Amino acid sequence: MISVFTEHITPRLTYVLDFCFAQKGFEYQCVTDVSAWSKIKSIRINYSEIEVPSEISVKPHSLLFETEIRNGIELSTSGDKIFIDGKEDPFAVIFRCLSRYEEYLPNERDEHDRFKAKNAELVKLKLNDKPVCDILTREIWEKLGLDYSIIQKRFECVPSFDIDVAWAYKNLKLIRTIGAGIIGKNLGQRFRVLVGKEKDPYDTYSYIAEVSARVNRIICFAPVGDWGKFDKNIHWKNFAYQSLIRGLNATGGMGIHPSYDSHLNPEKLETEISRLEQIVGHEIVKSRQHFLRLRIPESYQLMVKQSIQRDFTMGWAEETGFRAGTSFPFTFLISLKMYRNFF
Repeated sequence: MISVFTEHITPRLTYVLDFCFAQKGFEYQCVTDVSAWSKIKSIRINYSEIEVPSEISVKPHSLLFETEIRNGIELSTSGDKIFIDGKEDPFAVIFRCLSRYEEYLPNERDEHDRFKAKNAELVKLKLNDKPVCDILTREIWEKLGLDYSIIQKRFECVPSFDIDVAWAYKNLKLIRTIGAGIIGKNLGQRFRVLVGKEKDPYDTYSYIAEVSARVNRIICFAPVGDWGKFDKNIHWKNFAYQSLIRGLNATGGMGIHPSYDSHLNPEKLETEISRLEQIVGHEIVKSRQHFLRLRIPESYQLMVKQSIQRDFTMGWAEETGFRAGTSFPFTFLISLKMYRNFF
C-alpha cells in the first residue's frame, strides 16, 4: 500500500496516482488529516507544502488542484530533469502529458484537422522519443524502494496494421479497373496480377500471418466506409474483402478504421462499426482513426458513445514517438474533469 498525503484529493490527482500505481497493480490511499498521517505505517509520499514524515516529498504545482484549462503552463528541462513552470513535480508533468492538456487549448491544425506535431511540447523539448511518463513513474518507484522491473517485464509489443486499401488491382469494381486502364496506369503489372502471374503489390497478408505466429497477438484495422477522396478501399460488401477481414480477425484481432469522412460524424461512425460487426460477427471495441485524424476530446467522446473501448491513434502523422509520453495502455480523459476506462 502507498499512502499519499495531500491537502486536497482531486480527480486530477487520483488520475495520475491511478496511472503510477493502481494500473500497475499497487494500491494507494490519499490522506488529508495530519493526525491520521502520523499513524500511517505504509510507504509514504508527501504531496503537499506541509512538512510531514515520508519516504519522498514533492512540492506540488497547482495543476492537479485546478479545474480550469488555462494557458501559460510550460514544461522545461535541465539535464535529465523535467520541470513544470520551473517546479520539479513529476505528478503534474505526468498529468500534463497523459491528459494531452495542450490539445485542449487553442492550437494550430493541419489540412486534415490534426494537431501539428511540431507544436507539441515533447517534440519541442526533443523528448518525443522517450516515454517520459514511464521514466518518471519508474523513478518514483525506485525512490520508494519498489521493484519496477516487474512492470517492465509485463511490457508487450503488439504489431498493428491498417488495411487502408486491401488490394492495388485485385477485386476492384469493374468501373475502377476500366478507369485505371483508360488512364494507362501500371497496365503491365495490373494485367499480370489480374491473370494470376504476379502477386498484388498490396497483398502482404502472408507476412501479417507470419508476424502473428511470432508474437502473442496482433491487431488489424479495417475500413468499411463509403468511397471518398481519402477513402478508396474495396467496397465493404465485396465477398473477397469480407473473407479477408474474417481471416485477419481470426489471425489476431480486428478493429474499426473509421473513414476520413466519419471524423466527428456520429452517424457515419455508427454505420461503419455496424458494418464491420456484421462481417466479423462480434462487437467491435478497438479503433484507429484513418489519417490519424483526432480531435481531443471530441473524438474520444464520440467513440465512447459508440462503445469503443480501446483506441490506437495516439501518435503523429509526421513524427515518431510517444505523443502522450507513455508506452503503456492508459486511461484517457474524456474531459479534464472526468474520466473513464479508455486506452
